[in-house]
Amino acid sequence: MTTHSNGSHSTPTSPGSAVYVDTENLRDNTHAQQVIAQTVAAWPPDHPPVGALSLYVRADKEELWRLWAEESYPDLRIRVRGVQHFSKTAAKNSADLAITADAIADLATGQTAAVAVISNDSDFGALFVKVRELARSAHLERIPFLWIIAEGGGALSPEIAQFIPERFRWNLSAPLPAPGPAPTVGKATPKSLPAATKPALPAAPVANDGADDGNEAIAQELIRRLPVGNFKVAEAQKVIQKRWPKLSVAGDTAKLGQFLLNEVWPLLQKRGVTMPRKSSPRTYEITQAAKNSIAAPAEPARQDKTANGAAEPTPAQLAAAVAGGITSDIFSASDAQAAIKARWPEHPAAAAIPQRFGVWFKNHLWPLMEQHGVAIAKEKPRRYEMTPDARHRLTAPG
Repeated sequence: MTTHSNGSHSTPTSPGSAVYVDTENLRDNTHAQQVIAQTVAAWPPDHPPVGALSLYVRADKEELWRLWAEESYPDLRIRVRGVQHFSKTAAKNSADLAITADAIADLATGQTAAVAVISNDSDFGALFVKVRELARSAHLERIPFLWIIAEGGGALSPEIAQFIPERFRWNLSAPLPAPGPAPTVGKATPKSLPAATKPALPAAPVANDGADDGNEAIAQELIRRLPVGNFKVAEAQKVIQKRWPKLSVAGDTAKLGQFLLNEVWPLLQKRGVTMPRKSSPRTYEITQAAKNSIAAPAEPARQDKTANGAAEPTPAQLAAAVAGGITSDIFSASDAQAAIKARWPEHPAAAAIPQRFGVWFKNHLWPLMEQHGVAIAKEKPRRYEMTPDARHRLTAPG
């Protein structure tokens, strides 16, 4: 169990905070993704930064949630556990037990520095008590626990309001508590949670038209990578294996064919992909209309000036700042942020919390940089490779 005696942010080598989410306690998949995105984006700066995300989902949706989480939060350690639904009550208890066991194990073995649970019911009261005991035995000055309450996640349990001190609770639908006594176990009284800053960056992706973002990402990648014309499952498999090598069906052509037909084909069809041959061996066709459907849309209108009157940088200028500002060919999102901050300190990305910047960078700058030859050097934690040719293309005048 890692000790943070001064109650400050964890050091770069610290495991940070871990967020545990029982998605079945939330309204639906879209709501769960929105709550997770809000939690990461507005994370309280007085807590160790989020380092891990553990999701507890329906067993038949485990791989889809893993795709979404790894794609949306490449800089976090992701754990996805599928919970078998034999009955509603049994499944609920199974998820609660799994979260409690994982949280205690992670904390006791030093895999995480603090526990945060998204839940509106009282099922995790015992977890809070155990974390408090561990904190005392480790002589920590603050209890590493945060109870996150989500709007739309059901009525707040009276037990939480009655027995759990307000300083250990964070209601996502309300501002963080005003400064006051901080959660402590000893005599120290470090500062309480200040209001979280929310830089003007796009939120993490949420479900699109009710579909899982993992499937949507696969559909777009197939349309982007495959040429106009017919393709079969084997050709789609090559694209998926290269981009998502850990997907459980990636190495099995038969299973991937069923996954493609049942989960991805409806999204492909909406974008203009056709199926000339419906019997085995099934054949799909990438049309020009499908290609056009994923063409980059025009950027929304934005202010032409920053706060100090300087011209607002374009994505190309931001990418050039990254290419010219990083000192190593292998770089992380935090390196990219430092380069942007040095060149464009007024840009909202310069002041964003690391997790939100990572999502913004992946969604807005990475596609442009990939077109110019920047590659992914490592998936987890994600590292990028700036080749000399890519650096030249990105920084070349005009």
